[in-house]
Amino acid sequence: MFPYGPYPENQLDLMWPRWSKTGQRPAVIVFHGGGWQSGSRTDMRYRVCRRYLKMGFIVANVEYRLGAIGPAAEDAIRALQWFGSVAQTYGADPRRIVVTGESAGAHLALFAGFQSGVPVAAIVNFYGLSNLLPFLSRPEFREVLTAGDPESFARELSPLTHVRGGLPPVFSVHGTADESVPPDQTAVLTRSIQAAGGDASSLFIAGGTHGFSTTQADTAFNRILAFLRAHGVVDR
Repeated sequence: MFPYGPYPENQLDLMWPRWSKTGQRPAVIVFHGGGWQSGSRTDMRYRVCRRYLKMGFIVANVEYRLGAIGPAAEDAIRALQWFGSVAQTYGADPRRIVVTGESAGAHLALFAGFQSGVPVAAIVNFYGLSNLLPFLSRPEFREVLTAGDPESFARELSPLTHVRGGLPPVFSVHGTADESVPPDQTAVLTRSIQAAGGDASSLFIAGGTHGFSTTQADTAFNRILAFLRAHGVVDR
């Protein structure tokens, strides 16, 4: 367990593939979901981390402060900046850092990838919230916004607000039957990045809900591997 910041929750696990390798490896930073209020990095170990380990990645599995979106977003940026500064020390290639997450964790991956200043190689977004404004009508969502002007905070903390030219390539996966985070969140983000001249693509899983079956996840990760190969993150 490695500390990446000043708060007790600022901890992450680093994991390496079991086989040895000459030279630097690609790395992935993983953020768990849970609506910014619950969840733990342990939720991601089998479902996500092991898949990247099999692909030869070094994995940084991140814990962050829960209870409000603002502190969680600060921690996501802090974790990415910390890992970017020490990547080579732990055998990772700083030019091949991927950021990923599920749901609220995908929101954090997008936000950190867009705003940290770290030259991320790619972002993999699993049904993340890209525009927080439509969720303001949900009481449970307003509870996790920092006190003040909810609309202003929602706008500032939305990855969609920060879409511009020069962003890392983004690959998004979303279920067509997701009732928690509407698929339009991914569709609009993808179109917006493309309109800004960026590299964005998406995979919509037919009948997929907010969380995938093993078969659906296998389909998603096959496409993710192809995406990462096409962008030079993993060897062909």
